[in-house]
Amino acid sequence: MAKEAPIKDINSVTAQHTKLPRLPDSQKIQKRPLIHPPIPSPHTGSSTPKIIYISASSPFIATVKRVRKLLSHIEARSGPSTLSSNLTSQIQAGIQQRRKKGEEVILKGTGKAIEKVLQLVVYWQAQQYVVVKVRTGSVGAVDDVVERGDEADGAEAVESRVRRTSCLEVGISLR
Repeated sequence: MAKEAPIKDINSVTAQHTKLPRLPDSQKIQKRPLIHPPIPSPHTGSSTPKIIYISASSPFIATVKRVRKLLSHIEARSGPSTLSSNLTSQIQAGIQQRRKKGEEVILKGTGKAIEKVLQLVVYWQAQQYVVVKVRTGSVGAVDDVVERGDEADGAEAVESRVRRTSCLEVGISLR
């Protein structure tokens, strides 16, 4: 039997991180915004993740209110409690099971926004009624390499590069 080639792990750090070649003096990097899917409506069901993208200039209080609003929608979807006592106890058991399932509001921040996300983590960890989970990772960002010139607007992309940037993701769910 022939020896099989080892399987390379795509997610390993060494496989993803390769140093990009140095640019010549006649070229410069023009950064593109990070790509992410459209933000779903807060009224959508539990199957879609509730993601809030944080920037360095995101207002703290407005973000806290947005998370509270999404958490209240999650709690409202858990079920009403104005029914008969036997049915109410069954619904309460279902609510506990759904909360264990892990519907959460996710905050994401990269680069300079990581500091703002950490401030929000500290705030939410002080709250008694939520569970906070912090996850780190990296995200691919696409940059264009353009020719240096007098006209910045008319610069045409020579090539595109993918760079990795750090990302902080925070999951906030009800207890």
